[in-house]
Amino acid sequence: MKIALQCHSILIEKSLRKFLKNFLVPEHQAQIIVSDHPVHTKLPVLRIGLDADADLKKPFSRSQLMIRLEEKLHNYRNKEALRAFTIEEDPSLEEKIEVATRSFVQELTSLIKEHYEKRR
Repeated sequence: MKIALQCHSILIEKSLRKFLKNFLVPEHQAQIIVSDHPVHTKLPVLRIGLDADADLKKPFSRSQLMIRLEEKLHNYRNKEALRAFTIEEDPSLEEKIEVATRSFVQELTSLIKEHYEKRR
């Protein structure tokens, strides 16, 4: 999982940096953004706050944060896969398999790259 931070609150950002130190990357490499304010981007955003729109309410633990991040990414990937299937009215079995395979290859490539980046 590759995560970028966009926080106004220094305290929240420091906590997130401590919790997510092994997953932090620049925004252009990220799979998801964690923020304490609304952000407009093509990437999924996990928003932390006290308001009703927040994905994760303050205060939070590291385990709560990780669970919500995984859920958010999983839901985003499912929406992307569904969007790919609904582009055509009735995709053939071959097209469905092609989309699923492409998604699998992307996830597998990401895992392999992440593994080798940690070894450096």
